[in-house]
Amino acid sequence: MSKHTRNMKEKFSLRNAGKVVSIVAAIMYVIAVVMVINMHIVPVKYLVIGILLTAIVMAGIVMGLFMRQTRRAVVIVLLLLSLLVIGVSTYVISVSRSTSSFLEAIQQAEYTTEEYSVIAMKDRHIDLLQAKQAALLQNDPYRNNVTDALKTVTSAAQKPYGDLTSAMIALEGSQSDIAVLNAGYMQLLRDNYADFDSKIEVLTTLHVRVQHQTNTSNASATKPFVVYISGIDTYGDIASVSRSDVNMLAVVNPVTRKLLLVNTPRDYYVQLHGTSGTRDKLTHAGIYGIDMSRQTLGDLYGVNIDYYIRVNFTSLVNIVDTLGGVDVYSDVAFKSYRVGYNHMNGKQALEFSRERYSFAAGDRQRGKDQQRVIEAIIAKMSNAQNIVRYQALLGSLQGALQTNMSSRLIEQLANKQLDDMKRWQTESISVDGAGASAPTYSMGAQPLYVMVPDQQTVDAAKTKIGNYLAQ
Repeated sequence: MSKHTRNMKEKFSLRNAGKVVSIVAAIMYVIAVVMVINMHIVPVKYLVIGILLTAIVMAGIVMGLFMRQTRRAVVIVLLLLSLLVIGVSTYVISVSRSTSSFLEAIQQAEYTTEEYSVIAMKDRHIDLLQAKQAALLQNDPYRNNVTDALKTVTSAAQKPYGDLTSAMIALEGSQSDIAVLNAGYMQLLRDNYADFDSKIEVLTTLHVRVQHQTNTSNASATKPFVVYISGIDTYGDIASVSRSDVNMLAVVNPVTRKLLLVNTPRDYYVQLHGTSGTRDKLTHAGIYGIDMSRQTLGDLYGVNIDYYIRVNFTSLVNIVDTLGGVDVYSDVAFKSYRVGYNHMNGKQALEFSRERYSFAAGDRQRGKDQQRVIEAIIAKMSNAQNIVRYQALLGSLQGALQTNMSSRLIEQLANKQLDDMKRWQTESISVDGAGASAPTYSMGAQPLYVMVPDQQTVDAAKTKIGNYLAQ
């Protein structure tokens, strides 16, 4: 075989390989473009320019590989470009799928499973077959579901009690043989009864399927809205029922890129939404579900709060570490933190935002520190350089964040931010009050530490919220 013939065969073989690879590249490119368009996140001006330029390049690659007169060196270059297109398209498809999966995963499911513990006094040696009467809580938001679930494990008669203290008195006094409590109630008892775990045993755990409200709000990224940020005091599963340790409102104006953070102390003595009579600590609202906390704050400030974002301790650590740390301003020197800006990793940011015993102002200072951490995270995330951490951020947030904001609204907000990468201006305020000891809706007559609201600070917060919403 002559050298010329051999070269022609090699060129023919290379060209055929190039044709196949270019077709695959074109298909992958089209899929990637469609998925990016369907994400609704990339601004139109970038989308049009990007698609136009890449389509010209893709067309040139295909045409060059299908033209017979294309030189061998050019064929090799076009083949390499085709492989590059396949690689980039694969990455874009992966990012698009990750984004869609993330937006779906953080949505509050219509149905979830709540865990309830069936407890008894250890010294009575009661089992489920022997139990004659069971104590339930009248104000449990899922009491009907719990009633049905309890019937599957015991024939005990069920008696509702108005508060947690009354239910425990009945259990300790043998008026009830067992009691059924969710994880939030269990933690509340542990906090208020030092010998709880030594006196109480868990007979079984009920998995109760419950239905949640569906948000029908039509808020958009073109007008201000309010989001309730709830920080629950648990690690792990974001769906866990728990008291809300952080209770903050974010008044968001996506047009002016202004954000107002309003902190409400966890011990604030408020009227829980839909109740009358005895007030309760705001942190206890979380025991009755995220909507109770959201609506209670809406009542306090006289504002409609359509959305919530629920995070736990795992969320904060993961987000900060994925961002490579954040720079947080401290008003007070304590532990290893100095006055001024401190660079923190996830664990440090969590410690900083949880500490209250180092301050004379206690929970007031903790609320300010929590706002500082949120401000630092927002500042870091609005930096264009963090686009390279996009997938890592999605991974760190998945499973550690929950919201009822629609995917469409989140996409609109992301689109608006990417359009100009304008930095957000944040302002933080807190309401205040005076410490006192008082009965609570959840614990009944037993007095607990509460913070009685200073109405002047509440009214000032109402005015500030109204001003942001009117901008």
